[in-house]
Amino acid sequence: MADPAIWLVPDVDRYLWMISLILCGMLGFYAFSKKVLDAKASILASVVGLILILYTDLFWFFLLLFFLIVSYLVTVWKYNYKHQRGISEGKGGERGFKNVLANGSIPLIIGILNEPLDSISDGLAGFMFIVAIAIATADTFGSEIGIMANEPRMIISPSTKVPPGKDGGVSLLGNVAALVGALAVSLVGIIFISDLLIPWGPHGLEAGIIPVVFMTIIGWIGCQLDSVLGATLQERGLLTNNTVNFVTIGIGALASIPVYLLLTSLI
Repeated sequence: MADPAIWLVPDVDRYLWMISLILCGMLGFYAFSKKVLDAKASILASVVGLILILYTDLFWFFLLLFFLIVSYLVTVWKYNYKHQRGISEGKGGERGFKNVLANGSIPLIIGILNEPLDSISDGLAGFMFIVAIAIATADTFGSEIGIMANEPRMIISPSTKVPPGKDGGVSLLGNVAALVGALAVSLVGIIFISDLLIPWGPHGLEAGIIPVVFMTIIGWIGCQLDSVLGATLQERGLLTNNTVNFVTIGIGALASIPVYLLLTSLI
């Protein structure tokens, strides 16, 4: 296990601090000005991005940025129609503080712990990071596109029809969208996070189609788990939508550890 004294505080020079601070500040301001995020969420996203860059590098941050962009695009897709049906996100599709916290906390923790995680198996942190974002993206795609489907079914009771936007409601359209979202992040992630472009630093994940397949599958399964928790614990008031997202991403990230260890032992 890596010495905590080495990885607990990132070893960066003041120029990287300044560049990272300026970059994340500009992106946070842009996200707020374009109503991608509200004010508090923009500040939090900037802080998350800054910390992630300092503990990993810009490429890990780029994947998180990719998630933010595509999530916003599917959220504002046919927004007026969603708003008329009472199933839209935010005042104009923007995400809030709690949403950023729920979706960004686990990836950030993985980024901070990338060195001790990679000491277990080289590339483990990158695999977990991509999986975490793949789950978040699959859930966003499944929700924002799936609510356009007519007569979705309750995931724990497939014969029961529910209104669009109902917690635990699923549809073929939503499941296909979730799979596409998970695949998109896995493909972009294998480019940014693996050793494909940079074969050093926090890029120990070996590029290949097999990791992409498994990351996509875990991302899609994570979306199904999100729906199950939504239909059970959230429906009973024990969890909120944001805590369901957080728990689902956390479980998926932890479940990806034995999957990755098995993959590396077989490849």
